[in-house]
Amino acid sequence: MRTKIIYLLAIVLVSCVNKELPDLTIKTTEVNNINSYSAICGGEIVSDDALPVLEKGVCWSLNQNPTYADNHTNESAGAGKFTSKITNLNADSTYYVRAYCINKFDTVYGNQMSFRTPNTIIFNPQVTYSTVTDIDGNVYKTVSIGSQTWMAENLRVTHFRNGDLISNETNLEKWGFFQIQTSAFCWYNNDVSNKNIYGALYNWYAASDNRNIAPEGWHVATREDWEKLENYMNPLRVYQSYCGNKLRETTTAHWRKSNGFFDNTNQTGFTALPAGKVAPLPYGFMEIGGDFAYFWTKTGTPNGSSCVYLYSEIVIDNLQPNCRGFSIRCVKD
Repeated sequence: MRTKIIYLLAIVLVSCVNKELPDLTIKTTEVNNINSYSAICGGEIVSDDALPVLEKGVCWSLNQNPTYADNHTNESAGAGKFTSKITNLNADSTYYVRAYCINKFDTVYGNQMSFRTPNTIIFNPQVTYSTVTDIDGNVYKTVSIGSQTWMAENLRVTHFRNGDLISNETNLEKWGFFQIQTSAFCWYNNDVSNKNIYGALYNWYAASDNRNIAPEGWHVATREDWEKLENYMNPLRVYQSYCGNKLRETTTAHWRKSNGFFDNTNQTGFTALPAGKVAPLPYGFMEIGGDFAYFWTKTGTPNGSSCVYLYSEIVIDNLQPNCRGFSIRCVKD
C-alpha cells in the first residue's frame, strides 16, 4: 500500500512539472563583440511567479548543444533579459552557445547559436611599438625592452638577406636530430596559413647562417641577448620571478589555460606566442597553442645549440639537436 501511494505521488509531481515547465521560455540572443578570446551573448527569459528562476547565464563549448556541465556564466536570479561575457576562448575556433536557466524543477536551455573567433595577435595597447621590414616585405612590430629592441613577432622570412632562398623542408624525416646540416624552415603542419600569426619554424642552421636571416641592422638573438633580457626582467635573480609571464601574450587566444594558472601580463610588449615546434618522428609537429614558446638562439656548435623555453620563466637549454624546428626572434644591432 505504501509503495502504491509513493507511486501515485510521483505521478502527481511529474504531472505538475510538465504542467509548469511550458510557462517558462528562454531565448538565446545574438553573439556580438567577438574577438580572439572573448564574446558577448545573453538571453531573455519569460516566466511567471509560480516558476521562479534561481540561476541563469549562457553555456558554451566547441561541441554542439553545450550544457551547464560545460563552460558557463552565472548571472543573478530572476527572469527577463540578461547579457554575459564569454571568456577564455581560443582564436580561430568555432563555438556553440545556449542560454540557460535553472528553476526548482529543471535546467532549461534556449536555442543554440554559433560563432567563430578571429585569429589576431593581442599586442599590449599600453606599449609603443615601432616596425621593421624583412627582405620579403614582411612588416614586424618591434618593442624596446631595457636597452634592447626586440621583434614583437616571430620571424617569417623565406630568404636570406642576400636574396638566397631558404629551403622549405616539408619532409619531417629531415627534422629532429642531425639528419641534415643545411638551413631549412617550414610552416607548422606545413600549412602556410600559420605564417602571419605564428611565423616560421627554422632549424639552427638557418638561425646561424652567415648569409643572415635577420633584416638589415638586426640579428638573430644570441644566448647573451636572452640572458641580458632575463637579467633586465629579474635583476635580483629571484627564484620563480615569473618574468616569462611579462613576455607572453595576455589572453587565451593562443596560450592554453591549464591548471588554473594564467597570469600573463605582456607588460613588456614582447608578445610571445606558443608557435609549437618540429620534433623527431614519430612526434613531428607538436605543442602549438600549448604551454611553451620555443626559440632558437644564434649561439651553438655542430654538436648542439642553445634554445630558449619560455614558460613562466626564461629557460636556456645549451644542447638542443640542430635539426629541430623552433621560432626565431631578432634583436636590433
